[in-house]
Amino acid sequence: MLIAGDWGSSNMRLHLCRVEEGRLIPVETVRGKGAKDVADHETAFRAAAGDWIDRHGPMSVLLSGMIGSTIGWREAAYLPCPAGPEAMAGALLRFEAAGCPIAIVPGLSCRNIFGQPDVMRGEEVQLFGWLAAVADDDAERLICLPGTHAKWVRTRGRTVLDFVTSMQGEVRELLLAHGLLGRSLAKPYDPAAPTDMTAFDIGAGLVVDDPTLAIEHGLFALRSRILMGELTSEAAPSFLSGLMIAAEVRDAVAAHRARGMAVDTIVLVGAELLVDLYGRVCDRLGIATEKAAGDGTALAGLSAIAARMEAAAA
Repeated sequence: MLIAGDWGSSNMRLHLCRVEEGRLIPVETVRGKGAKDVADHETAFRAAAGDWIDRHGPMSVLLSGMIGSTIGWREAAYLPCPAGPEAMAGALLRFEAAGCPIAIVPGLSCRNIFGQPDVMRGEEVQLFGWLAAVADDDAERLICLPGTHAKWVRTRGRTVLDFVTSMQGEVRELLLAHGLLGRSLAKPYDPAAPTDMTAFDIGAGLVVDDPTLAIEHGLFALRSRILMGELTSEAAPSFLSGLMIAAEVRDAVAAHRARGMAVDTIVLVGAELLVDLYGRVCDRLGIATEKAAGDGTALAGLSAIAARMEAAAA
């Protein structure tokens, strides 16, 4: 048996797993507080997984996410790109705690396509989970992991070459929660509200249909359309999502193509709703997509790393 899980800044999810032919098969799952909300991480881990340890005895623990950051249990240094699952397994931060051998996935760092330092922590397990199923060849791929800080990742075979981060998701939240655009809404912004697909497509269409439209020039359209009666307050956040996601996708594709990458297909890995929204934009841009759920790929990524843990430790 082995305990594997993602312990992010806001949530902890641990799986008690059987190990079968190099794959982790979840048997039970527990949830708990995120790394930023815990004062003593060892105590929190023991509270969540203690029953498993009492029943099955000490076992290996493999964790990913912000638990390995400066706000986590212990800080795991970033692994520089290019990197694959073997290098990741060899760079695990290992220590003993709660009577178990603990290993924390280190995250990745690189110089991105713009020459700037970039980092990811947590998304790399989803990434390696998807890559575990592809041929270890010389094919170059562009993979997008949508989220608050979306990652655009360039890979060759099962190796991560580099990546660039988009803060589009956080900027959207800030605009709606604290900016003038949010004050244009009749009711306080509700991030859990369902997406109005018609409004989303209208916003995306502004960017797709006019490649010269810069995002900073398009943003005010939310407020002006409400004032002119062309957009309802309820649909405005969905309009803004379409506008900003379309700009993100358009600009990421253009940046990679400008550096010689043929972007005919984009792999989308993450939460179903976000993957579908990014997919709608790609369809309008004439770009094919492959889609994968983030939860499934995260456990597959941990499986890929776990399969190499013992060899790396030897």
